[in-house]
Amino acid sequence: MCDEQPQQENALISAQNHGTILLMVVWSLACLLTLAVVARIIVRYRSGSHYRVPWTNDIVIFVTFLCALGSIIVTSMAVMSGFGKKGCLLSDGEVEQIQLRLYVSTLLFILVASISKISALVFLYRLAGNALRKASVIITSILAVTWTIVVLSGMVFQCELPTPWRIWTGKCIPLVPFWMTMNAVDTALEAAIFAHFACSIWWLRKSFRQKTLVLLLLSLRLILIAESVTRLVYLTPAYDRDAGPTYWSLPYHIATQCHIALVIFIVCTLYLKPFTNLQQSRSDALTPRSGLSRHWSSTTIGGTPYESEDPFTGNMNVSKEPLPSIQASMYMPKTSIATATLPKPDILLPDKPMPKRFVKPPPRPPPPRESLRPDMSLFVRTNGIR
Repeated sequence: MCDEQPQQENALISAQNHGTILLMVVWSLACLLTLAVVARIIVRYRSGSHYRVPWTNDIVIFVTFLCALGSIIVTSMAVMSGFGKKGCLLSDGEVEQIQLRLYVSTLLFILVASISKISALVFLYRLAGNALRKASVIITSILAVTWTIVVLSGMVFQCELPTPWRIWTGKCIPLVPFWMTMNAVDTALEAAIFAHFACSIWWLRKSFRQKTLVLLLLSLRLILIAESVTRLVYLTPAYDRDAGPTYWSLPYHIATQCHIALVIFIVCTLYLKPFTNLQQSRSDALTPRSGLSRHWSSTTIGGTPYESEDPFTGNMNVSKEPLPSIQASMYMPKTSIATATLPKPDILLPDKPMPKRFVKPPPRPPPPRESLRPDMSLFVRTNGIR
């Protein structure tokens, strides 16, 4: 019930105006977001990981940060228009401005949530070790993109055009079931992404300490899932036009801004050293080392080079040469040897030069003199009687 009694002019927070609470929360979050992004950039360039992390990840963080900052600014403008006050203290023009600005803020929130999901799924695809995990990540990515398209389309057509932002004063679809479904799907997608991360990291050949550290950083996603459930709890008052939504929807929008801030923190942690080390070790395991992967056998001139394989990979193609071909190469005629030593495009030649082969064998050395011969009398059998 709206109380028409006069309010204190200097009171920032009163019984009929809680908008200042939202204002303090969003700008505190803006300061934390700025510090997180700056710290992430400093840590990356001081640790030298900028040589390993693709530059597209910087674009992802920059775009999500701009969307989050835009949502904070637009929400602050809604508070300045009267959001957080009871309906009896607002004019029709102020209610119109509040609806428009909250509509833009919600659009930016959807963009932040979808970009963060795609960024995490791209990281998971690079970390996937087999085709089954890659297929599951691709399916989750398709669901995330579908969720984004459905939510944005629903926001465009949620109310009568050309004013889809009039969620409290216009003719709209049932908004509470729609947003309840979309938030539930969002929570399920976050849970699926966390499960993908946990499985992918746990099966990596890393020490228990490294796995534990990464899983502790991933626990932020559990907080994100809990926060999504909190948004579901406060969803109904935010879209109930008969319950004073400009006043009672404040907890829902505070939870939404906390969700945005937590998403930015998670996106920044994906490119810290523990995660980049996991991705780098995975790429090293998939890429053969040029200096140690090929060896040459000294008894198989003109044969096939032996190639070492990673013992942890599933497909091991070891080159083997039968024994008769090795023996034939050892007793190969001179003409065949000369032909085999010619460079061919498919044969890897040894780095060291081959020894010279003589046309005829060298002469045998002369026998030693009698004085140089050993005394063999002890080994001569005599026929005398003892």
